[in-house]
Amino acid sequence: MQKLIINKLGPIERCELECSQFMTFTGFQASGKSTVAKAIYYFRTIKENILELAKSQALDITPIGGLENEFDVDCNVSLKKALENYLREKFLRTFGSSWGMSNEMYMEYRFTEACFIKISLTNETRYSAPNDIWITLSADLNDFLQKNNRCLCGTPLWINDDGVRKFKEKLYEIFDDQCSVVYIPAGRSMITLLSQQFNYIYAMMDDEQKDSLDSCTKDYLERILRLKPEFSEGLQGLAAYSGRKIALPEKIIIQALDLIKKILRGTYRYSNGEEQIVLDDGKYVKINFSSSGQQECVWILNLLFYYLLQQKQILFIIEEPESHLFPESQKYITELIALVNNCRHSVVLTTHSPYVLGTLNNLLYAGTIPFNDSKKVSEIISESFLLDYNHFNAWFVKDGRIENCMDSEIHMIQNERIDEISKVINENFDKLLELQYIDRESVV
Repeated sequence: MQKLIINKLGPIERCELECSQFMTFTGFQASGKSTVAKAIYYFRTIKENILELAKSQALDITPIGGLENEFDVDCNVSLKKALENYLREKFLRTFGSSWGMSNEMYMEYRFTEACFIKISLTNETRYSAPNDIWITLSADLNDFLQKNNRCLCGTPLWINDDGVRKFKEKLYEIFDDQCSVVYIPAGRSMITLLSQQFNYIYAMMDDEQKDSLDSCTKDYLERILRLKPEFSEGLQGLAAYSGRKIALPEKIIIQALDLIKKILRGTYRYSNGEEQIVLDDGKYVKINFSSSGQQECVWILNLLFYYLLQQKQILFIIEEPESHLFPESQKYITELIALVNNCRHSVVLTTHSPYVLGTLNNLLYAGTIPFNDSKKVSEIISESFLLDYNHFNAWFVKDGRIENCMDSEIHMIQNERIDEISKVINENFDKLLELQYIDRESVV
């Protein structure tokens, strides 16, 4: 079981949690939900960072015009040292400057009993800097990096594919983690709103401007810019093309497309450099003229569907999927996320929505109903959406702490967490009614 520990990072005072296949985080704004999500992203993408650094070594480390990238490594630096340098920069791009942080800050991720990585702060004596980022690697990982230093063969334009495959297999075995990470941040609508201009805007940014973006947002931007052309024939066309190469049940694809259509009130297409929402009558709306709800959710839906078809294991980290959506659509998008989760993917979800949490509870509860009643259950909720409580966990973030908010007896999210604010609203309403009643009595 993987484990995350955070101490004094951002709003988080202390966090220690075991990571499951499906995790959801709820709590007030600025309570630290995104900090936890970004910490998971930071650690779970390290194996890909190591792979890219090893490839960079194999390319003879000689920058070639047009091929420079963030993984270029000094030819005199070992793979371990290159990783430590990269993780320091990655920390700053993900969480901001360490100068204002407590020197008691540290975060640690345990992938296995033998493999862990810890990030902490220490006073920098050479330059009198307030906080230097210190990287601690487990003995197994340290040994792996030393033994596989400069292990890939290649030239400045070519790397041996078989060597990369074997290196990747050994690397993923050390981490015991087969998932790639797809981070979908909050505040997506602005990126979608500038859809037509964004290719130009991003191309005109220099490396320093791009590096000023936090790692998660940059990853998201570059991913959607890269994947847009895949949707030139729309979601149906993507499904038809991919369907010839995969063994995914047709029922799953149909259910996913049906949910997307209900949420989006149409379907997505990228045509002639335009992002479009295609309506039932064949007409379309340019994405920058669509509703705020469509703009917020369109690339959640696209990425879930694209990687569902790819059938590669993905950890989806999704912030506030409910943004600008009507409650019914919040239910549908939660069911889509559950559907994808059940196809060998993993999910980290942050939310403020009682509708999202309520839908998750329904999917958990339906999964506990005895097999004899499964046919009746499927008439209410498709078995493709059902969640297994053994691989699910929910956390409430408040006052710098994180609390498990699963009911251990009924294996559902505690209702008081879902209805917490509703109780306050109802109590206020009752007090107003009581006040009005008292006023009437005094008049009489």
